[in-house]
Amino acid sequence: MTKKYNELEDNDYEDKSFEAEGQTVNYKASTIDPVEQEFINLNDADKKFINYSLGDADDLLKTIEKGINNYTAKDLDELLYRWNNKKYDFKYFEETQFVNAIGAAFGNCLNKNFNTIWSVISDEYGTDYACISTGEYSFQLFPFSSAWKAVEQNREDSLNAIILIMRKNMEEWKKD
Repeated sequence: MTKKYNELEDNDYEDKSFEAEGQTVNYKASTIDPVEQEFINLNDADKKFINYSLGDADDLLKTIEKGINNYTAKDLDELLYRWNNKKYDFKYFEETQFVNAIGAAFGNCLNKNFNTIWSVISDEYGTDYACISTGEYSFQLFPFSSAWKAVEQNREDSLNAIILIMRKNMEEWKKD
């Protein structure tokens, strides 16, 4: 029997892991009841917000000698690690601005890796920016929420883990 997302408890998740790129990726999985969602195209304000946040991301990436055109999810995880453990590295950034920069950059990373596009998704849980699939398989990823959880829960290497999990899922979908 499946539940709604907000009804899940710790015992509703299955611990899983796999090896990829020389590391063990640990994650939890569960099945939830379908939720009716509305997909909304980005408006001009949404596009400006994402572009502004990407400018902040470029500034952050320069602290690790990268740039907005030359970074990976691992680089974003490094910035998250520095934020969570050495906040002095980013003294000119408020938490919301930092997370928005990482979220926008992670969304662009998802779009490059999985040919997703930016959208806004609204459902009974709220409204959020998402990267949605445009190809054969239907999926959506929430880069801003992923960045917030990485900060709030002090998660390490979580954004790169999402990339690796999606690659694994796509490989399995191709087999079916």
